[in-house]
Amino acid sequence: MTANIAFELLTVEERFQTSDIGLILTPDFPVRDGWKNVEEQVVVVTPVGQKITVRAQLHMMHFKFGVAPTEEQRKRTWRVVVSLPDVDKAAVPVGSRVLVSPAIHRAVLGSDLEPCRDGYTDSK
Repeated sequence: MTANIAFELLTVEERFQTSDIGLILTPDFPVRDGWKNVEEQVVVVTPVGQKITVRAQLHMMHFKFGVAPTEEQRKRTWRVVVSLPDVDKAAVPVGSRVLVSPAIHRAVLGSDLEPCRDGYTDSK
């Protein structure tokens, strides 16, 4: 995110530490047409305002809801999930915000929104 205004992708509702792909964040997102998995640096802003730049992977994941999933569960079978491979759960409390580049924001959500509310820019 060099010299780009950061866009808020998500506010962490829950997080799960795994041994294979690291810290998985929720919410997850619908898979848009043409989706390609991506890895990039993101900024995590904790509820107390601490900012950390970390590597994130945004990838498509399959969820299995048992033998007889509901219609709502069927709609959520394939999702885009954000994971932080190098971060421990304690570093990203619930309520943290994940800020991404405009390109990633468009790829996941399909449109540009207003820049994040604190006007954070990364001028590295």
